[in-house]
Amino acid sequence: EYPVLWPVGQEMLKFGTDYKEILLAFEAIEAGNIAESVAFLATHEQVNILQPSMYDDMGLKWLLRGNHASYVTNLPSGAAQAIELTLASQCHPVDDGRTIGFGNNPVANLADVNQRMAFVLRAAGQFDSLLHSDKREQIEQSIRDIALGGGIR
Repeated sequence: EYPVLWPVGQEMLKFGTDYKEILLAFEAIEAGNIAESVAFLATHEQVNILQPSMYDDMGLKWLLRGNHASYVTNLPSGAAQAIELTLASQCHPVDDGRTIGFGNNPVANLADVNQRMAFVLRAAGQFDSLLHSDKREQIEQSIRDIALGGGIR
């Protein structure tokens, strides 16, 4: 039955829907435009999947905004964690170019798709840069560790 519905909490996310970003991503891949395909797939994931299933939830919005404002202002002291993506198999940030922070603006909003897309695309660009650097082996090893269910520190 089309489209397939996938339950997310009490809500339903239409799964198997024909989104234009998917076709554009594969067209970009076939044309050899890998970076462009990544942008299309990231847009699909963030806008069509994660926004309705997670980021539109008012409770999550307030938690994310409160955590980020608390982290940036350090009020209350030490109560919050940075919003960041670590391009490694461990959960904690590393100081070697593999950790990308969301930013230091206390009113930044990860639930806002435009702000989040800038963060996601910055992370994708950093990942691509690392793959073309002397850190490539570290990235490959992290991917292998994750695939094997290990490497978390």
